[in-house]
Amino acid sequence: MDHSPDIQLTKRQRYWLNHLQACEASGKGIAAYARDHGLKGKSMYASKKMLVNKGILPPPTRAQFQRLQVVNPVVANEWLIQLPNGMSVSFTGDVDETALAAVLNTAAVIE
Repeated sequence: MDHSPDIQLTKRQRYWLNHLQACEASGKGIAAYARDHGLKGKSMYASKKMLVNKGILPPPTRAQFQRLQVVNPVVANEWLIQLPNGMSVSFTGDVDETALAAVLNTAAVIE
């Protein structure tokens, strides 16, 4: 993850870089990792931004939309969503936009 080893880091910058690398390796988001390790998420985000600006960390990638196809119409609040990567998501009941977006974004990146 360290893309520019020639750039000198302070002890504090190295500290945050190590935590950010451990966070990435854990598969957790920054907020969850910070909470689990007694760190301030705001400090991790600020450190990540600074390390990206210095060229130490790569810039974040943007989420991409996935093309979806409706296979069968919705009946009685039963949902089945087939993603292009072969994953499918099914559930019943009302749809919470935020939860559905989080589930679909996660399922879209699983290979």
